[in-house]
Amino acid sequence: MCSGVATTIVAQSLGTKYLLEARALDRIRDVLRGGGLVVYPTDTAYGLGADPFQEKALDGLFTAKSRPRDEPVSMAVADIPEIFRFGEATPIAQAFCAKNLPGPFTVVLRATEQAPRPMVSGAGRIALRVPGHPIPRLLAKAIGPITATSANRHGQPTPRTCEAAREQLGDRVDLYIDGGATPLGGESSVVDLSGKQAKVLRQGTFPLGA
Repeated sequence: MCSGVATTIVAQSLGTKYLLEARALDRIRDVLRGGGLVVYPTDTAYGLGADPFQEKALDGLFTAKSRPRDEPVSMAVADIPEIFRFGEATPIAQAFCAKNLPGPFTVVLRATEQAPRPMVSGAGRIALRVPGHPIPRLLAKAIGPITATSANRHGQPTPRTCEAAREQLGDRVDLYIDGGATPLGGESSVVDLSGKQAKVLRQGTFPLGA
């Protein structure tokens, strides 16, 4: 189990599902809406969550990771309709998402007007995920979109456990959600679907075409 000064919430495993008590969800909501940082499990690595609509929260995220501010991060949403709330629903994007999401993939799309401006690149793109793990989807459904960058210091290994994330980030984070070891490890595959053809930007743990 994960231990330390920052608060830890243990998510109860129910087979392929996880249970978070209402008071735990309220605590997570308070932290995120207050501009704080939350570490949570995904299908690949543990993620570092912040409110993507708050510039101050994102500044805190980049500081915690020691990550250059000009390297954008992705955003987790609850489901495919939410993908197309924030990114343009082109035919190629719709087909890819229907086939591969939820799953260990990040899609890069042209941002819509509803996309949080701090998450949109200078080229007008946004990176989005529907992770193949119930906890980030639950958080996104109950609270709203959440950043989906790995919970590590810049250039360091991506953590598969809460304890590994805490070893890197410590009390730079306000709250940790311990869901045990992630099922896949590694990183998501990133595919740019903003043009007429799909372009793989990063092959992750579960490569495209696998």
